[in-house]
Amino acid sequence: MTTYHQVKVGNAIIGGSFGANTGLVVGSIFYDKHSVVKNPFTGEFDETRAAVLVDQVNKLSKRYGVQMAFDVIAASSEAMGRYLEFVSARTSLPILINASEAEARVAGLEAASRLGILDRCIYASLSIDTEDSELEALGRNRPAGVMILANDVSDPTPEGSCSMIETYYLPMLKEIGAAVPIVDVGTMDAPSIGLNIRQIQVVRERYGYPAGCAFSNCFPQWTSLKQLGKEWVNLSLGTSLAVVRAAGGDYLHYGIIEKAAVAAHVAATAEMFYGYAAQELDRYKLPEGHALWQMFKLTTEQI
Repeated sequence: MTTYHQVKVGNAIIGGSFGANTGLVVGSIFYDKHSVVKNPFTGEFDETRAAVLVDQVNKLSKRYGVQMAFDVIAASSEAMGRYLEFVSARTSLPILINASEAEARVAGLEAASRLGILDRCIYASLSIDTEDSELEALGRNRPAGVMILANDVSDPTPEGSCSMIETYYLPMLKEIGAAVPIVDVGTMDAPSIGLNIRQIQVVRERYGYPAGCAFSNCFPQWTSLKQLGKEWVNLSLGTSLAVVRAAGGDYLHYGIIEKAAVAAHVAATAEMFYGYAAQELDRYKLPEGHALWQMFKLTTEQI
């Protein structure tokens, strides 16, 4: 029987037996060309507007009873430090340290250590391009969670993901002392979400690791859908979240933070079903404020 491992990040619990905990619903802030960012390299941004976005996610998470997180994306080390300080001061939710450059990710670890928030951070992420400097930094400053990108473009099958975990990531994880990673199986385009579903199922069953994907990655190139309008994009986004979660997905990246309300509502609707089954059939005690209870308290109050 598979042991489903959990990763505790701040007050959130990621993974475990299906339905016992809600999935982690993640949105990006300070991403490339985000309108709140004034200078991506110095990290100057509109603090008033950014604070509104952070506060909205805080309220959505509590109102809907779903675990949510901030994917902090930075273009430079300086920007990363400023962003992490700002976000961490305004939320207790998990924070992903994310950047395209290794130097900025390492700076994020150092900033998180300095700010005393490593226990609620996730390193995003280890990949085939991971540099030695990152492993050394992770050895010095261990965040609560470490994400791995198990997506083999030459073999985008469940076995391809498992092969990457076995041959590439397990030695790396052992080196930094991370026993349980969060597995991102990688989304390439809209049809590949079907592959992601199978990958997530196999990774969870074989290793018991929390797994999921950034299904939102498929939407920028889905031009025919965008031509239908925002409402239709949101419907497909919500469908993607629900089917990935139904496959056992623990990591649910919905894209830009401006989509938080849509993601929270869809996630809470699904978690109500899964949580009730886990409670009644598997005898799990759901946490106070779970989506099962919150979805019956909704009002017309605007977030």
